Amino acid sequence: MATIDSYSTSKGQTVYRVRIRRQGKAQTRIFLTKREATHWAHQQEGLLLAGLAGIPQKKQSHTLGEAFERYQREILPRKRPGTSRSQRYLVPFILKTIGASTRLEDITPTQIRKLCDALEAKGNSPATIVRNLALLSHLFSVAIREWEWVDSNPVRLVVRPREPRGRERYLSPEEIQRLLLACQQSRNEHLFGIALLAISLGARLGEVLNLRLCDVSVDKGFVEFRDTKNRDSRRIALPARALETVRMYVAQVRGLPTDLLFPSPTNSQKPINIRTAWEGALRKSGLKDVVFHTLRHTCGSHLAMSGASLLDIATILGHRSLDMVKRYSHLSHGHLTTVLEKMQEQISL
Repeated sequence: MATIDSYSTSKGQTVYRVRIRRQGKAQTRIFLTKREATHWAHQQEGLLLAGLAGIPQKKQSHTLGEAFERYQREILPRKRPGTSRSQRYLVPFILKTIGASTRLEDITPTQIRKLCDALEAKGNSPATIVRNLALLSHLFSVAIREWEWVDSNPVRLVVRPREPRGRERYLSPEEIQRLLLACQQSRNEHLFGIALLAISLGARLGEVLNLRLCDVSVDKGFVEFRDTKNRDSRRIALPARALETVRMYVAQVRGLPTDLLFPSPTNSQKPINIRTAWEGALRKSGLKDVVFHTLRHTCGSHLAMSGASLLDIATILGHRSLDMVKRYSHLSHGHLTTVLEKMQEQISL
């Protein structure tokens, strides 16, 4: 009565699907191990033979439009504001391409591959295509686990495009000074401090902007980032120049009706917006191919060139896996030359 088959997900993981059919009706479950699949199949077969269980009636059909409507109402509000906002922009094109009226159980890997082709035809990068697939896959996962609207996730059968390597651009010491000088001369009084902390601590823009007075200890010389991408807090010691700068900003904010270190001048309960000031500083510095995230990569790269271990860099930048930090271990040509020369000195006769 039960059949077990296996297939690989888009991430290369093997899963096992159990199908039990009786009197024209079917029940399906997916397991991560064959042992779990076999155990459940035998258990259900025994219950059926004993007359203690029956194949459930076919689930009511739901469309992709219904699924996304519920997903945006119930699931997106649980996510970080930036993630929720960006994913909402992806929904209309997915619905238009696959069809809002298409039933979830009728969506096939072929239709999803056509979605990928349509995204590529519009000039979207592999990273954007992967984000669309990730959203659609999570929608199916929720529909399976929480809503019980469907039994399988067709996105897992689609090979995702390979994303290009991350940015390797980092600033030289001379470029750092040019950029910080331009930030210091900006009419935005917070830009210099924000940029300095990003370079000194390898922090993301959102992490710096969301710093509050309770996250900063000028006496003990550290900051604690709580609102991080992976939701793990991390405490980092402040280098001398960064400490003095933070002390200045703390003094400026004390007494104001806000607990933010970098509050907006128009609404003290929200972080300041530095977009215009940042773009102006980049133009004034004359730096090319630089985004704010380049400052984080600059910190990681210079840590690597200073001899920091991958574990040290991962701890400072807040990466959970050493694989995530390997991109920061690349070294400049000059540093590699110095290392090779030292090595040759030791082995030369």
